Amino acid sequence: MQKLPASLILLFTFLTAFFISCSSTKTDIIGEWQDDTYQKGNIQKVLVLGIVNKEKPLLRRNFEDGMAKAFNDGGISATPSMDHMPYDVAIDSTTFEKYFKELQVDAVVVSRLVAVDASRDYTAGYLYTIPFNSYYGFYGYYYSGVSMANSSGYLSKDVVVVLETNIYETTNKKLIWSGVSETVQPDKASDVINTFSNLLVSKLKSQGYFK
Repeated sequence: MQKLPASLILLFTFLTAFFISCSSTKTDIIGEWQDDTYQKGNIQKVLVLGIVNKEKPLLRRNFEDGMAKAFNDGGISATPSMDHMPYDVAIDSTTFEKYFKELQVDAVVVSRLVAVDASRDYTAGYLYTIPFNSYYGFYGYYYSGVSMANSSGYLSKDVVVVLETNIYETTNKKLIWSGVSETVQPDKASDVINTFSNLLVSKLKSQGYFK
């Protein structure tokens, strides 16, 4: 029997590993909440804000850039907060108001890391309810999220990444959508960013949030 050249064997091994790694990363939105009183279809431009430990500005940059790209590719104008705001200090409400007005954004998409764990603390189909009153207003959620992201001992490390994402309209800073996503077996941060961003934009468009 004729043997395959070593180069072909190496190529086959590489492609097999590549496709297995690509297919192993999966993101699902495992719970969500919507404000039923909000009139959808008025969002044309969003500000993307990642709440990340201030010692990891590159992670925040990559996350916000990836999210903004997914929105822009989906036909929704989006801008990363790091293009306009300092990354290492919390922003006060007056400064946020200035940014909202200058950038003319209709909504803020805010994401924070809830858990990175080897075990699943969340299961698909679980009913997502808003856990704290502060979540209903943008500023309360932002400041509590920044405080938690910069606390010590917050994260463990392994294979299930859970993100919480809130969307606030900028007129009253009122929560209009909230959800929890779970990404299983990501090899790197970009796996989480890309799969989650594309899934979120697709879901929000299908639900009629964007014109």
